[in-house]
Amino acid sequence: MVIATETFRPLVLAQAKARKLEPHLVVVKHPVGGLNAAELEDRINAAFEGLKLEMKG
Repeated sequence: MVIATETFRPLVLAQAKARKLEPHLVVVKHPVGGLNAAELEDRINAAFEGLKLEMKG
């Protein structure tokens, strides 16, 4: 599982393609650096909700 911000999503996908891998990617809103604990928790919870929806689909 790779966790990356939306800004780095294309880089992760390009690197995975170059290595002939299919990444299990969780994308969170950019940036995460400089967030306080509550803001980071909100980003984590949003990513988790997205995972739950993806798994149901």
